[in-house]
Amino acid sequence: MKSSGSQPFFTRLGVTLLVTLAGVAYAQEPQAPQTQEATVHAGGAAPRPQRAEQPQAAANSNQQPEAKALLEKSRDAIAAAKTLEFDLFAPQIGLMGGDRSPKNVKAHMVLTRADTGGWVMRMTGSGTVGKDATPTPFDVVWDRQSITWVDEAAKTVYTRPFGQARSFKGLQMINGLRATWLSGDRPLGEELAQSAMQLEGVEEIAGVPCDVVLTGTALEGNGSRKKVWIAKSDSIPRKHENIIDSKLINASTSVELSNLKINETIPPDRATIIPPEGYAIDKSEPVVNKPVKLDKLAVPDFELSMPDGTKVSKASLAGSVAVIQFWGTWSNPSKRSHEELQQLADSYKDKGVKFFIASVREKDAEGVAAYVKDANIALPVLIEADSLAERLDVQSVPTAVVIGADGANVRIVSNYLKEATMKEIGEGIETALKEAAEKKPAAEPAAPAHGDMKPADR
Repeated sequence: MKSSGSQPFFTRLGVTLLVTLAGVAYAQEPQAPQTQEATVHAGGAAPRPQRAEQPQAAANSNQQPEAKALLEKSRDAIAAAKTLEFDLFAPQIGLMGGDRSPKNVKAHMVLTRADTGGWVMRMTGSGTVGKDATPTPFDVVWDRQSITWVDEAAKTVYTRPFGQARSFKGLQMINGLRATWLSGDRPLGEELAQSAMQLEGVEEIAGVPCDVVLTGTALEGNGSRKKVWIAKSDSIPRKHENIIDSKLINASTSVELSNLKINETIPPDRATIIPPEGYAIDKSEPVVNKPVKLDKLAVPDFELSMPDGTKVSKASLAGSVAVIQFWGTWSNPSKRSHEELQQLADSYKDKGVKFFIASVREKDAEGVAAYVKDANIALPVLIEADSLAERLDVQSVPTAVVIGADGANVRIVSNYLKEATMKEIGEGIETALKEAAEKKPAAEPAAPAHGDMKPADR
């Protein structure tokens, strides 16, 4: 595993127990295969309230216009915010539950805009990690490149690239607290990309009336769903629930916001860590590329290699719809997905759609190549894709990114559920193909050959 300051985000986190809200976390260390035949209840997926009668969605669409409009308004409100400050509560971080998942995590969050447009976040709070009875405190500033935290025992304030922060136990909680639906480059991007969405009535969260929007691959039965409580007053979500409902897993996680302040001046002592008197400062600067401010749905420029040295770049994919699935040999869901992904690739072969699987958080390229050969995987493989995954804000594997012919990020599909995941990727591909066809200029009519004139021209 790499040890330089330019280590990829997922290697840099290097925390064995880290599990994100989206599922198996990127930073999770390889573990022995888990038996998942039993149904898992992460904090118990609460019974869904009786749905109020809602206006019918537009014809031939599972997206209720009112629900989509609320999500878009919320997305724009988040994007327009310059500062956010609130209290956050997460009963459990991680869909799989068990002793690995931090529980009863409470934090005070301060978000301020960086020069690149993304958020710099300070997270101060505590949560119970594993079987520990005593809550573990944390005070962290996350700026997309490095982590700064207070070590009370060592009386030191550390700043490290992610991979050098392994001794900091609070890392097991902060990744889930990042709430990428709020703090990512594409707020509510996954929610808006879902094939179905509808209103679920009005509920109060911490005394704030909210419109409740449910989105997902399907709104009932097996599938993945996300539920968002959007405040009527300012359109900023006050609660977000991630739901997985399948034959193997029935689980949900949620985060709830309270005491929200928007665009208020935040003093330095609340937005940054000021070393207490008598504390040492130990800082190691990350060696990374300069952050890139992305367009709303842009895929950043990249160049990745196949095991044989062949290069694949954003420029080389221009004009073609492409799917890049981020995965790892250490991820069982990733490995289970490849048979279906190959079938999907075969079905779009005649339409020129290009498929790749891009490895992340691997010790070496040779191990990836050996696994691909032994598993008889025919999909083209890209290696050491950590940097691109970080810049796309990928939080779990497998995650597939559908890239349009114009280089736009059409859809991001995380996790793997049999049939449902490939259906969602397929919907993204169809959207990309349709957009490419609409943008393609009409072919110029061929000039008539000499003496071959249309009847109207004679």
